[in-house]
Amino acid sequence: MSCRYIPHRGAVDLGRAHLVLDGDDARPTSPAEAEYQDALARRLFAGSPATTRVLRLSHRRPSDETPEPSLQQCLRANKRKRPDVRRRHIPSSPTLILDGPGLRDNFYLNVVDWAATNIVAVGLEGVCYLYHPRAGLVQPVAQAAGGDEGGYVTSVGFRRDGVRLAVGSSGGKVELVDAQETTAHISSLGGGGEGRASSLSWGGPHELAAGFAGGAVAIFDVRRRGGAACTLPAHRGEVCGLRFAPDGVAQLASGSNDHTVRVCDVRSPRAARLELTAHSAAVKALDFCPWRRHCLATGGGTTDGSIRIWDTGAAAERELQSVATGSQVSGVRWSVARRELVTSHGFSSMNSTSNSVRLWRPNLLPVAQLTGHRGRVLHLAVSPDGGTALSAGSDETLRFWKISSIGGAGGQASPPLPEALSARCPGLELSRIR
Repeated sequence: MSCRYIPHRGAVDLGRAHLVLDGDDARPTSPAEAEYQDALARRLFAGSPATTRVLRLSHRRPSDETPEPSLQQCLRANKRKRPDVRRRHIPSSPTLILDGPGLRDNFYLNVVDWAATNIVAVGLEGVCYLYHPRAGLVQPVAQAAGGDEGGYVTSVGFRRDGVRLAVGSSGGKVELVDAQETTAHISSLGGGGEGRASSLSWGGPHELAAGFAGGAVAIFDVRRRGGAACTLPAHRGEVCGLRFAPDGVAQLASGSNDHTVRVCDVRSPRAARLELTAHSAAVKALDFCPWRRHCLATGGGTTDGSIRIWDTGAAAERELQSVATGSQVSGVRWSVARRELVTSHGFSSMNSTSNSVRLWRPNLLPVAQLTGHRGRVLHLAVSPDGGTALSAGSDETLRFWKISSIGGAGGQASPPLPEALSARCPGLELSRIR
């Protein structure tokens, strides 16, 4: 049996072979014509002379070219540039699990927040509770909105200093509570819009924004009694996401069930400064970057599933980054510990991407995916130092995830949670919020 010769197809120059075969009978008869043919070949075939071999057993790179680095070489070079990459470990299990009976399976509510004073607020049915991670204490808030009227808590939001807590109800009222030792009821706000108060966000020490099911966004001066100080142009659907920009940027972003995000200048709120229309589902997840001016991250609902980063300082809609996650984005928060983005996810067509918490670099390259919830993740919060993420799911549990061991500047450190507790006792209910 004779041997069969099979040339290396990647090294075969078919165009040159065709030219040589067609021109075999018309060989140059003079040195000038040979020089012309050689110059023509170099021009047509990227500098290769006419005598270049057509068939080769293997493709060898010319000796004057630098070979491309291998994947392993790239990884080693990246580790040399970022020494912390090798040492970093993100636990795949939650460090603490809390039982939260009465946590409503409703995408449009916002019933979890983490204060700068290291206190967690959770709305369960008609009562708002305060959880103190360091002491492990659970404390019901006095005169919770809607508790005596058969209503339920629809949103919670701490003031930036953590001293005041706003609690929205299904009846459309917003209650102000002292979040310190007394937890006394301070005042009630109303008259801002129709339907439930689905979202809350504090600006300055006396400036509170509330989004309503009817599409209105109201800004209250908490020192005044009565209705809202001003009302922004209404959305065409429920306002399920609301976020003030950090100090120094007078902007308020609102996300709605009408698939749009509006960015308003609170100094002249009569018209929206920007309207972002790239999402194709409700936008609940949004957050301004605390270390980069005019940088807003947003996430879309089930039929959209994308994360987008915007420049809100531009004169028109300007998208900086985007990524398709394959699942509903229910929460977006920036972490100051390593300057990364944390997101929470719900419904998905792919089981591997649903019911999870994910960590991203600012350029939206994935870092980690944390799973454990037995239902979709509805709410997300991050500790003041950015080292711990808190997720609340439709399985009526709250889970704490250690995402960084390095604390950022400002704020208090996240609680020292037992690292291996969930590995020893999966699903253990360490503390019940009743």
